[in-house]
Amino acid sequence: MSVTIKETLYVKPARPTKHGQIPLSNCDIIFPAVYVGPIYFFKNVLKKDNFMNIQKLLASLGDVLNDYYPLAGTLKSAFDGRPIIDCNDRGVQFIVAECSGITINHLEEKNWEHAVIPRGLMQTENMCTEIDPILFKIQHTTFVDGTVALGFAIHHQIMDGYGLFTFIKNWGRRARLEQIDPPIHDRNLLKASGNHSTYVPYEYFVMKPTEIIYPHALTNKSLTTKIFRFCQEDLKRLHIYYSAGIPNGCWISTNDALVAHFWRTITRARNIDLNTEVFCSIAFNGRDRLNPPIPKSYYGNVVFQVCQKMLVSQLINGSPSSVALQVRKAITEINDSHMRSIIDWVEQQPDKSLISECIMFNGEDFGITNVSKFQKYNLIDFGDGNPIKQRRRQEFALDGHYIVQSTETDDGIEVYFNLQTEKLEIMEQDPEFKKFIVL
Repeated sequence: MSVTIKETLYVKPARPTKHGQIPLSNCDIIFPAVYVGPIYFFKNVLKKDNFMNIQKLLASLGDVLNDYYPLAGTLKSAFDGRPIIDCNDRGVQFIVAECSGITINHLEEKNWEHAVIPRGLMQTENMCTEIDPILFKIQHTTFVDGTVALGFAIHHQIMDGYGLFTFIKNWGRRARLEQIDPPIHDRNLLKASGNHSTYVPYEYFVMKPTEIIYPHALTNKSLTTKIFRFCQEDLKRLHIYYSAGIPNGCWISTNDALVAHFWRTITRARNIDLNTEVFCSIAFNGRDRLNPPIPKSYYGNVVFQVCQKMLVSQLINGSPSSVALQVRKAITEINDSHMRSIIDWVEQQPDKSLISECIMFNGEDFGITNVSKFQKYNLIDFGDGNPIKQRRRQEFALDGHYIVQSTETDDGIEVYFNLQTEKLEIMEQDPEFKKFIVL
């Protein structure tokens, strides 16, 4: 099952746009130069000849880029490490491809496991090493049965997951000739206060110029990516289990229980020294917690890291509820003042290109991104119906990182998870892990 590239196009806004420059915000530049994004599968149930028609998609893409014109630009470096979006209408990359030897039925029969997803459904590396890189790439891949996979890869310093999903939703609306809520481009919404911050965030640090982000990428460790499914009943039982013994007046969310569950069982499988302090990092959408709130039509990055650290002994030998409460405490402490302090701290750094997240996915730490609350299948439609499945690129792999995403029927969640192969096999046999999932 090979993917063949037929054509690579560059789609510009349908009309000339503002040729200006937009400096990235302090929330943008704390992300590494990586490409992120999902792959959506659209099943050609009615066997239409023009299913997910490329010309229609190209025309509506050029139309919506009139509103999202910075995506058609490139990044320029600045002296202090703060990149600038050069809005030059260079265009986004649209790749036309075909996948032979496989149908959607093959993927359905294999229960959509990560290992059976064809490689090459998005033609890009994870890391962005180019000078003046393309900011946004889209790949349209047709299968032999007429199914279409639409893959997305956005430069993470330009947009977060919420912003990307909003763009995809609005592109679909334009394809259906419907109105959209125009995006907000003003990255000054997240500007520093001008005050000197005395706060030193434990969530971020300043690298030495010789250090490398994500050192795991250069190791020979064997990583396995697996998808775990939790129905609503599984999640309910998980929440009850991690709520046992919580004092009156305290509470945890289902997500707190999920984070605690994976953090405990992963750490136990890794067999780390009990006196080691390990990190759990949770990607947090700050739009609603900033004051004033950031409008939902703002598409840049408004993601902060919620970091909790615990001794391995406390994490794996303490009660399940104690871990969940620590996760809840860390999330609760992220308020407007905390996030503004991080923004001010970033402003003080003389070379902003050296700022990195504290979590390094080094075989001890653990990170989570939960997109299940906003990436809803029923909101994506280019005129031929909603996608039937969402998946990630085969190249997606960070040791100890997982993504929580919604299902096509909203009857639960899927957890996209990476771990060293031998550690994953141990975790799958953990009695506590197996309480809530059928392998």
